[in-house]
Amino acid sequence: MIRRFFICFILVFIVACDDGDILTVDLDFEGNLERCDNFEEYHLIYDTREDPSESLILILPKNNANNALFTTPTPVGEPVTIDISSTNARFLFRTYNRNLSDSELCDIVPPYDLSIADNYEAFDGQIQITVTVVDDDNDGVPAEFEGLAGEPYEDGIYWDSLDTDQDGLPDYIDKDDDNDNVLTIDEIDNTDGDDDPTTNPLNTDGDLVLGGDELPDYLDSDDDGDNIPTYLEDVDGDQNPRDLSNYVVDEFGSDIFRYLYNHEDYLDTYPDPGKRVTTYTRTVTTSITIVGIDLEILRTTIIDFGTLTTTLEVTPSIFLD
Repeated sequence: MIRRFFICFILVFIVACDDGDILTVDLDFEGNLERCDNFEEYHLIYDTREDPSESLILILPKNNANNALFTTPTPVGEPVTIDISSTNARFLFRTYNRNLSDSELCDIVPPYDLSIADNYEAFDGQIQITVTVVDDDNDGVPAEFEGLAGEPYEDGIYWDSLDTDQDGLPDYIDKDDDNDNVLTIDEIDNTDGDDDPTTNPLNTDGDLVLGGDELPDYLDSDDDGDNIPTYLEDVDGDQNPRDLSNYVVDEFGSDIFRYLYNHEDYLDTYPDPGKRVTTYTRTVTTSITIVGIDLEILRTTIIDFGTLTTTLEVTPSIFLD
């Protein structure tokens, strides 16, 4: 297998001599990168393959700038560029005596039976990194139906988008769009499977907004139209109008939540429980390209190292003030 490996790289070297060629080195690496974040001084980003057992490894020191590569988008068309050196970034190709198991490269103490057969390190070239983010509240309403507008700011958030409840959190990253302590995902109907809550909206009180459009429950802070805000129809004050303490029995003998039942016997207002603190999901895509390296066995213009996907749960800063 090692012999075939060298033949592969000799061929790559031959076709890479023309400056400007863009090559994706095909060693059956999938390009789905993983990251070790447990080392105190550096991030280790890697891709592995089997038969033969090999890895491509990028090592970046931990500092504010490099940490942001897994949390914050880069400006469009302006990737971060890092020179390869012993202090800025290291890029290595390694072979091993056996196949690697999941996350084994992240072990602080290497397994006793794992050894490096060959180690090749680049001592020049550059790392180019592009970071994009997609934010979503996973509330069952796709972002395109939640008033996403304008251009993203440096942190990737479109702060000038629709904010129904005016709580400072745009609808597309707000799990409770009307701020009534009932999560949006519990106030929509997607039985038709089209992921568009506007086609068959839940509108308990049948109210309309200016222009005659329905005001669906997920955008209505008083779902049953009894002039008592939904979040104040919470008997035990646990910031959840949908728990068992808020069940009442309607005229048909069925259980129903108090906040959905406009009846003269259930017009009590309970103490303000405060509003729920919600989070949204940020999917960070870190795409890495290696430029102009000489690995002793490989000299090429551009290598597509791959993409690292990081999923974060973000608590909006407005809840931390």
